[in-house]
Amino acid sequence: MQKSSLKHSMILLCAAFFWGITFVAQDIGAAFVGPFTYLTFRSYLGTAILLPIIYRNYKKKIKEGTVPTKKERNASVKTHLMAGVLCGICLFFSSFTQQFGIAYTTVAKASFITALYVVLVPVFSLFLGKKAPVRVWICVAICTLGLYFLCIDGELKLAFGDTIILICAVLFAIHILVVNHFNPVTDGLTLSASQFFVTAILATVCMVIWEPIEPGMLIKALPSIAFAGIFSNAIAYTCQIIGQKGVRPAVASLIMCLESVFGTLAGWIVLHQTLTLREILGCCLMFAAIVMVEMGEA
Repeated sequence: MQKSSLKHSMILLCAAFFWGITFVAQDIGAAFVGPFTYLTFRSYLGTAILLPIIYRNYKKKIKEGTVPTKKERNASVKTHLMAGVLCGICLFFSSFTQQFGIAYTTVAKASFITALYVVLVPVFSLFLGKKAPVRVWICVAICTLGLYFLCIDGELKLAFGDTIILICAVLFAIHILVVNHFNPVTDGLTLSASQFFVTAILATVCMVIWEPIEPGMLIKALPSIAFAGIFSNAIAYTCQIIGQKGVRPAVASLIMCLESVFGTLAGWIVLHQTLTLREILGCCLMFAAIVMVEMGEA
């Protein structure tokens, strides 16, 4: 990985690992509570874990005399507020569709389809005035073929859960682009906590309207929710923001897409979910396309 920091690369690898294994926790939690309920509590937990760390860092800056001026603080608050709201909205919709869709498909399929965001990001960049090279379109074609083998049955019908996860991949691609926009001008921990809080508020409103809480079911889902809140929210998403600051975007995306590998392995080990040879071929084609498009940028 030329010109990339080993330290930041390892941080991104940790993010990919925790995202991958969290697919199992999400699959288990989906059996007990709805997606809004799951998203609400994991997001509040992620926020709560980061707040003491942010406060400690602020006190440390005061002690070191490196606190910004009032004007700088006001500008920073406005920037973080805008970044938190936009990233939080994107994260809410992408996380909801992922949690909703995973209840109707396998962990292996969900993790691989979600990884399509790595190919979609450069495609969506076209709308920002950045032309994609020919290799990107070749990779998109390979991914489409892989998606066919992985998700489409004999009647050429895309399964319901797979469709929802595909929408999730699109939304995560948008989220990555928004994070990339604000990452250079925001503090990683603050941005991470802000987007979690916005996500939690939106999820709470939807939960109250559409998903009345059943205490018994919620208690059964708490271990799964706690796992996702701690390892996926507080650790992995924060690692993504911090890790991308020291690694080139192409290399960072390549490392993060390994979540699909970790997710598949976790589903196989914990949930004993298996793939047919046809589905394995689809996974291989999709992963090969992801690697090709990112290696071309490295």
